[in-house]
Amino acid sequence: MELVKHGKTKDVYSLPDGNYLLRFKDTVTGHPSGESDPGGNSVIGSVAGVGSGALSMTVYYFELLKKHGIHTHYVSADLTKSEMIVRPAAVFGSGLEFVLRYKAVGSFVRRFGQYCKEGDELPKVFEVTLKDDGRDDPPATGEILAALNLLTPAQYEAIHSETIKICDIVRDDLSARGLELIDIKIEFGLVDGSIALIDEISPGNMRVYKDGKKLDYLTLSSMIK
Repeated sequence: MELVKHGKTKDVYSLPDGNYLLRFKDTVTGHPSGESDPGGNSVIGSVAGVGSGALSMTVYYFELLKKHGIHTHYVSADLTKSEMIVRPAAVFGSGLEFVLRYKAVGSFVRRFGQYCKEGDELPKVFEVTLKDDGRDDPPATGEILAALNLLTPAQYEAIHSETIKICDIVRDDLSARGLELIDIKIEFGLVDGSIALIDEISPGNMRVYKDGKKLDYLTLSSMIK
């Protein structure tokens, strides 16, 4: 294996067969203040079991999405080693993040708090941000993405639709467990030339509440099996 990328929550290795190996780490992202946040750009600490929990939950949801006909990069996983093998994917630019919000929390309230309050219901608000830590992951509209040659209008609409489909499947699965999905961040790339879900679906990229309280990483991952 050859190390390709040393990431905040995962290390990426290239494999001889052309696939990639993702090794999940026990790091937690958030803000410099110490607040954990799936959209945070800083590693704020390490918690034993976070990596294996993230992988276990990711495998569960990738397998579930496969049953719904969702195209992903997932190949296989070794839970004992916190490793997942994936197909190669071409990202858009340096990477885009796609967020679906069911309620107003976190950065949404920080930006738009003049017009909403914490916990307000949202009509599946869709956002796209550029992966650029130095510029605090700037948001971009479909027009901006097209102007920057990052997504064509057709790709933007296809990803918008696929994001809602994927996130609703995850939301409904969580709801059946008595849990509430507040918001979720996912990523897409081109796998074999087609738009596909990539990266992970784990406690580190979503907010989930139970009885009005946010679940921590380990509690959430332990509930999804």
